[in-house]
Amino acid sequence: MNVLETAETSVYASAIASVLPVLGTHRQATEDARRVAPASIAALKDAGLTRLLTPADNGGHEASIRAQALACMGAARACPSASWVMMVCGAHNWVVGSFTAACREEVFEDPGVLIAGTLASQGHFAKADGGWMVSGRWQFCSGVDHAPWIMVGAARGEDVKGPANLHVVVPREAVQIDDTWHTLGMRGSGSKDIVLDRVFVPEHRAEPTGRLFAGRSPHALDHQTGVYMLPVLPCLATQLAACVLGIAREVLALFIERTRVRPDIYSGKGSGAKAHSGAMQRRVAEASAELTAAELLVGANCDGFDDIAARREPVDLPGLSRLHWQAAYAAELCRRAVEKLYSGAGAHAAYDDAVIQQYYRDVMMAARHAAVDIDGAAELEGSLALGVGPQG
Repeated sequence: MNVLETAETSVYASAIASVLPVLGTHRQATEDARRVAPASIAALKDAGLTRLLTPADNGGHEASIRAQALACMGAARACPSASWVMMVCGAHNWVVGSFTAACREEVFEDPGVLIAGTLASQGHFAKADGGWMVSGRWQFCSGVDHAPWIMVGAARGEDVKGPANLHVVVPREAVQIDDTWHTLGMRGSGSKDIVLDRVFVPEHRAEPTGRLFAGRSPHALDHQTGVYMLPVLPCLATQLAACVLGIAREVLALFIERTRVRPDIYSGKGSGAKAHSGAMQRRVAEASAELTAAELLVGANCDGFDDIAARREPVDLPGLSRLHWQAAYAAELCRRAVEKLYSGAGAHAAYDDAVIQQYYRDVMMAARHAAVDIDGAAELEGSLALGVGPQG
């Protein structure tokens, strides 16, 4: 079963399959270096997967969010961190599709460019002649080592006139990279801090965050499809959930493979004894159902995005909440499934050379991303259902 495979996404199947051996070969090198291996980045670019969401007019595929989700889910099974960087940077390519034509021409000189960055407004901006002056520190800048361009959010400084928040695009040489990335999981994503110190950003490389995140930038209308008119946060959450789903599916496969031949040490029963355990069988059955449900939720969101792109109309608050909730809950179901499997995988799963251990850590880390915060998403969805939520 794969609800992300459609006539539209099937054209990318061979490209996705072609990168998996390379990503798998360099997975450990990516983990050890705390950045995606150059060979893996090259494979993603050569296969055209880093330009899935680049506008067609700028040499990209202008594919659907479903196609991006399918690619991330597939790549995650071979190398979680490579998939994560492709997911984050691809999402940023998609967001830049709603910037000015001048910005797009500048940034997409290479249509497969990786755009790193942080969507949260962790810095601040002030007005300058012809643009803005941006300063601050941003955390979790995945893939920054491979990205010639960086996108960050910034809040309006004190006594500054202008939008409450801006998102800006700057060349990598304008930022300082601070290697803070020593973490539980997703080590290979290289999600380091970056620092900007009074960096000038011209007007054409800045967009007000409110309209940008709502899919209402006037520049989103420049394109052949309505994919750039989609709301940013639910789309990002859905791509993230697809990445986590791919990792979780590999954990299930690894667990099944190991359990089929795993002995029961204390009873003296030999190879395959654990596969006859009702407890192990239940773990497999429940995890499989949870991952199936997660995939259906991701697919339902992609159906919704296709409909929004076709109608080219903004989404109301209940619609936004439902899309966000379904993505967050999909990621949560994956986390639960992986927790269930890892806790039954035995002591050998604790060794550093056990692939299931790395994938477990990666899921635990990825599921903590603010885009899939289960508490916040559940509170909004539940309050709206009960008629006590915010209006608008």
